[in-house]
Amino acid sequence: MLRRVSIIFLFVITGLAAGVKSAEAYDFNVQSSNASKTKEAIVEQWLKYRPMESGGYYMDAKKIYVQAPNVEAPYAAGSIKKEYIEDGVSAVNFVRYLAGLPNDIEPDWSLQEQEQIGAMINAVNNRMSHSPSKPEGMSEGMYKLGVKGTGSSNLFWGSPTFYRNVLGYMSDSDSSNIDRVGHRRWILNPRMKKTMFGMVYSKPGTPHSAMYAFNKDRSQNEVQYDYVSWPSAGYFPKEVFASRDAWSVSLNDEKYDNERTDQIAVELTRTRDGKQWTFDKKDTNKDGKYFNVQTSNYGIPFAVIFRPDGIYGFNNDEKFDVRITGLYKVNGESAEIHFSTTFFTLESTLAPRNSIKMFVGDKLKLRLTNGAQSIKNICTSSDASKVRIDESGNVQALAEGTATISINSYFEDAGSLTIHVVKPDSSEKVSKWAYPDYMKAKSNGLVVEWHDHDYQGFVTRADFTTMAVLALETITERTLVNFDDADTKSPFKDYEDSTVAWASHHDIIKGTSENLFSPYQTLTREEAAVLLMNMYNKAVEINGSESEGAVASKAQEAFSDDSQISAWAKNKVYQAVNLSLLNGTGKNRFEPQGKLTYEQTYIMLEKLYERINE
Repeated sequence: MLRRVSIIFLFVITGLAAGVKSAEAYDFNVQSSNASKTKEAIVEQWLKYRPMESGGYYMDAKKIYVQAPNVEAPYAAGSIKKEYIEDGVSAVNFVRYLAGLPNDIEPDWSLQEQEQIGAMINAVNNRMSHSPSKPEGMSEGMYKLGVKGTGSSNLFWGSPTFYRNVLGYMSDSDSSNIDRVGHRRWILNPRMKKTMFGMVYSKPGTPHSAMYAFNKDRSQNEVQYDYVSWPSAGYFPKEVFASRDAWSVSLNDEKYDNERTDQIAVELTRTRDGKQWTFDKKDTNKDGKYFNVQTSNYGIPFAVIFRPDGIYGFNNDEKFDVRITGLYKVNGESAEIHFSTTFFTLESTLAPRNSIKMFVGDKLKLRLTNGAQSIKNICTSSDASKVRIDESGNVQALAEGTATISINSYFEDAGSLTIHVVKPDSSEKVSKWAYPDYMKAKSNGLVVEWHDHDYQGFVTRADFTTMAVLALETITERTLVNFDDADTKSPFKDYEDSTVAWASHHDIIKGTSENLFSPYQTLTREEAAVLLMNMYNKAVEINGSESEGAVASKAQEAFSDDSQISAWAKNKVYQAVNLSLLNGTGKNRFEPQGKLTYEQTYIMLEKLYERINE
């Protein structure tokens, strides 16, 4: 997965020209555009504008140039093939379409040399700057043209495609950019009509790129809007907006007073559970809950910026209501803005998130997420002689070895899946009674390669916890363990593991004492029931499904060995059985002290998946 190394700010330029036109005479209305967008329409535009190739490495330095650049004297900017420039423009048009803006941006070929030289200077210096120093031996004319490019462009360092650069600009939510989201606002400037891209690899091999951002060729009277927001009102694909991205609402400064801003506040409400965030000028944490009103001229010179905390991700069709108060119109009247955003899953992708093991000859139908795009899936295998995949997720293991497969891997969180194909081992087999559910669990991504073994062996506390957290990430389609967060610091003296630490901090599992985890101790069935219910409740919290209280109210006949179930586990044992997450062992017995095996664990995780996603 590629990471954005750094994005730095743009310089402020002069404001837009004044001029007002009656609403009836405008050619394009942003609010009307967003109100009319359907999922189907968004899919249609996505299929029109999606990247020229899947994955993130298709702009290899060896193939993208008509004429290759030279980052040593005598310097040469080189030129990029037309199709790669147009790929970047497609990214711009797609995000502008999502924002409700005109999506007719064209390449400005007259600026190609300027953008290439700008990217080249930063590549020569191996440093991203809007005002770079002059490389030794470069002509004054070349340097001035390059600085003209860097000074009027969004810049990127470290991402190898223009498409991903654009999506990075739209995120713009790191601590050095969140206060203004300037790169995003330039791309969403209603007056933009043209752009251009440049990319040059530094001598160490790092791509430096530039995107011309200051274009104002569109008439100010062409686009009517009250505000331009990201994410926009209406349906919005969750793939292009991360849960830690800042929201921004850029207000038309010909309608709203951008000098009376002290009273501006925001309420954001998640409708499925009524969870509400309120924002005002006290929210200044650039790494957490944040709010700012920004009036410098980055595209539209009036933006309300806010970011909620405590969101893991977005469910499919999850709706948020936005209310901005404390605004004033230019005539002095007080005003508010209200709109709703509904996040949805755009693409079908592979649900499994971690590598899996298959035996030669195995066939497996991997689960796909339910995206709005149900056609034209792009499927790839790094070695089709070993692993074959079709557009429906059917996988066949053909020969020993390793292959990486993916479906629609356009976005950084779409990911890919590594499959290791091995010879069948007659000494280690899943029990016949467990095999059907084991295969279901594997197809759903719940049986990861490094736990796919020792099927009748007793599972350890460490392995169960790791399996549980990975299963939660797969079931909820979230990345839950962020290794930089405080909740991945281990509270235990005997085991340092970020995943176990996260599970402990989030009440999935407790230690065996105040500061001991006992990682290699095995689990009993009653302990497993408690852990399963903890997982279930965490999934409910994340996904917003049924409550524990509703489960607890369901009747369950007492097991004949009820007296052997520990008091601390009894309630959750019956809850887990009521949910069909695990069953008795026959003859109305539960055997609470029986040890849990690996294959039993796979089946429990599969039952949890089915319950949460039923």
